[in-house]
This record gives sequence, C-alpha cells and structure tokens, in this order.
Amino acid sequence: MRTLGTGIRRYTEPSVREFTQSGGRLATSAADFLGELGWQSAEIERVLGEYQEVAERLADRYAETQLHYPRTHGVEVETSAVLYGLSRLLRPRSVVETGVADGRSSWLILAALERNGSGLLHSFDINRTAGRLVGEHPQWRLKILDAKDPEASFSRALERVGTIDLFFHDSDHLYLPQLFEYRQAWPRMTEGGVFASDDVNSSRAFLDFCGRHGQRPAFLFDSRKITGAVRRLGTDVQVGAPAQRAG
Repeated sequence: MRTLGTGIRRYTEPSVREFTQSGGRLATSAADFLGELGWQSAEIERVLGEYQEVAERLADRYAETQLHYPRTHGVEVETSAVLYGLSRLLRPRSVVETGVADGRSSWLILAALERNGSGLLHSFDINRTAGRLVGEHPQWRLKILDAKDPEASFSRALERVGTIDLFFHDSDHLYLPQLFEYRQAWPRMTEGGVFASDDVNSSRAFLDFCGRHGQRPAFLFDSRKITGAVRRLGTDVQVGAPAQRAG
C-alpha cells in the first residue's frame, strides 16, 4: 500500500489546497510575486516599467519569426514579467534554464542580462530546433543534451557551469524528471539566488522538494499554470540584495 501511495502521489497533480497548506505565499501578479521574494516596491516598479518596452520588442520578434512550437509552450504573461524582473533585480552572473522550446523565456532573460551589461544564460534542451526567437546572442550558451541520456548529459554540463544565481525549470514536467533537475541545481545555488520552476501544478515534485529542504516558496498563479520560487538566503544575505559571488 505504501508503494501504491507513492506511485499515486507521483502521477497525480497537486490540489490548490496543497499549495496553501505548504506555507508558501500566493500571488497573482508579477509585482506581488517579486515582492514575496524580498524586493521592495520601488525597485519592482522600476524593472516592471522597463518590461513594457521589452514586451513590445518581443511581440515584434514573434511577428518576424517562424515558430516551431505552439505559443502555449512559452511562459505566460505574468511569469514572463517575473523572469525579466528577476534577471534585472538579481543581476546574476550565471542563469540556468531547462527547456527552451522557441525561446520566449530565453529571450526575456537575455534582454535583462543585456541591459545589466553582464551575465550568461545557460539553456538546456534536447531538441535542435530550440531557441528560434533568440537565434544567436553573445550572452547565451545553448546546450543540446543527448536525447538518449539527458540526465547524465545535464549533470556533466552543470559541472562546467559551476554556481547558479538564477535557476528556472521549464522542461519535462513529470515528477521524477523535475525532482532530478531540482536535486542537480539546488546544491549549486548561490546565497541570495532564486530557485524557480514553471508548471509546479503539473506534479508534486516542487512541493515535495521544498518541503524536504525546509523551504517555503512563493507561488505565482498565472492564467493556466503555477510558477514556484524560493530565495536561497544565508544568515549574511539581506533580502533584496544581489546574489553573493563565489571566489
């Protein structure tokens, strides 16, 4: 019965009640979500003000690009603003995202890194058609994983990346693949960094992972999906401060 219960837990989606019972904070807008992660309203307003122009440029990019995936594969409206905002507020040296599709999230993160004037985005996918919205960018490192053994390929690639200031999961949303990526990324997170995942409503992996690590994440309820995130804070890291650097 215990094995059966574990299997059911892995292959059924969490309820809204489970999100509220996790102790996490709930938000329905990018501004509220960023606030729950520790930033002040003035700095949130500043970067989200920038985002309006960025969103217009992204719309132009969509109009001129032949897409390979349905538009629904990209991150949603509020989550898009969050990714840009986090990449500006953290001023990360190293960003890791898993799952690229046409590259909506990649494009947004790179727009922020470009404005920062520093930082690299390391993106991972198993499909060679990934990233059409971006094409090429000097701050982008796109790695196509071995489709026959993506987990081993991902682990080896992360070793080369080193520490991570911002992590965003948006690849395979089944329980075990999600849990594998979380376990690989978490030990590499810098203090003050943000550990985030799209589609946390697809399985209980994010809820279980945060619970096991004593983390109370914030949740963004977008139009169809739920994004979760935690800020890895140390005793010497102030909320709203940039991620500390190794070395």
